[in-house]
Amino acid sequence: MPKIKEFTPTQSMKLVQSMFKNKVKLKQENFKPGTILFYNYNAKDKTQTYDRTPLVLILKRNRTHTMAINLHWAPTPLRVVLVKKIIQVNKKNIQLNKPLEFDYNQLRPFLKKVGFAPIIRLYINKRISNKGVIIPSSEMMTAARLKTETFTNGRVSAEELYRKALNNNKKYRKTRKRRQ
Repeated sequence: MPKIKEFTPTQSMKLVQSMFKNKVKLKQENFKPGTILFYNYNAKDKTQTYDRTPLVLILKRNRTHTMAINLHWAPTPLRVVLVKKIIQVNKKNIQLNKPLEFDYNQLRPFLKKVGFAPIIRLYINKRISNKGVIIPSSEMMTAARLKTETFTNGRVSAEELYRKALNNNKKYRKTRKRRQ
């Protein structure tokens, strides 16, 4: 697999600082499926490793929870695969600067096949900061390549957390073994 160009932490920080100049008050309509958001999160269980600044692709939202893919929990090459798929499906909308057409039920088999199932996260709505950055669809690939994760409980890489998520997800392990 060819090496994906990643941003260095310094480059990522500069880009994030410029993004946070566009920080907005997040509203219910900002959490529609297919939106990529960057915000602060205050987890309920502080004993578990979590990302204080998730970069998420919204899958579903209800009154109390938001289901999303936290791109920080995936290695960069895997993030790029997902973003390419979204761009492929939404090429026309992205060119016209329209919202993405996104259906989680249609994308679910692809997510499972590619290996995103174990990094789908459920966030408590009350613990999501009320301000954040809405990543425009035209900047999805840039966002996917950023090194902006702030994991708690020590220095942990996205690669380590992804492996841990795979190992902790028994259902995914079974399907992965069958495919090998």
